[in-house]
Amino acid sequence: MEGGVGPVTDKPSKKVLLTKNEELDKRIGGIPLPSLVVIEGPNDSGKSVLAQQMIYGGLECDLRICYISSEGSGSYILSAMENLGFNVKGHYLSGRLGLISLHVKGMEWAPEVAKEALFLLVNYFKRKSKKYDLFVVDSLTLLFTKVDDNSVLNFLSEVRRLIDDENFSFIFTLHHYALNQEQLVRIRSISDTHFQLAVKEMGEKLIRILEVLKVRGATKPSSFLLSFEVDSNFGIKVLPFTQVRL
Repeated sequence: MEGGVGPVTDKPSKKVLLTKNEELDKRIGGIPLPSLVVIEGPNDSGKSVLAQQMIYGGLECDLRICYISSEGSGSYILSAMENLGFNVKGHYLSGRLGLISLHVKGMEWAPEVAKEALFLLVNYFKRKSKKYDLFVVDSLTLLFTKVDDNSVLNFLSEVRRLIDDENFSFIFTLHHYALNQEQLVRIRSISDTHFQLAVKEMGEKLIRILEVLKVRGATKPSSFLLSFEVDSNFGIKVLPFTQVRL
């Protein structure tokens, strides 16, 4: 486990999560908090970048965030975010950003191990709910694909209950193949915000498509599409056109 070190005080009262990306915030209008946010999509569709954009925005809005990633160590995550223009090192050093590496590569995730990992995540959220305003897990795909339907639904139901009781928010990314149709319906019903991503080739470029399926309590339209590129110095760059529906 890796994390910044800093004082723990009472959490600030925050109402809306902004990404601090002008075009995204103009279109989405901010995410009311507390919230359960699902970012769903295939490989290379921009799930991690969108999650990191939201982390950056949350930190800039004075939220305390715990980022649990399967992408590498804390130093690797910091470097990757800095390379996208997300300057979060100061937040990490001050303790406002906690980083945890979820080691998944090369491990044999037996169903009982994955089930225990989900249980430990829930308990971690509960223990740290006074320290952090937002927990982000990138991603839950491997754990969800290793356990049975009831374990997935029990995990999400327990997180939903904690969000309502403890007043924190939770964002997680997920590959679209990780859940069956019944599970997807259940997730969409208990989530507050649901983003679905896709990736398309346009000549030599990869264009990502973001479909906003739901933002509960938002002031903007709750369902729409937008296209974007991942800029190496800017993060998400919204394009002035939209592809066909996903």
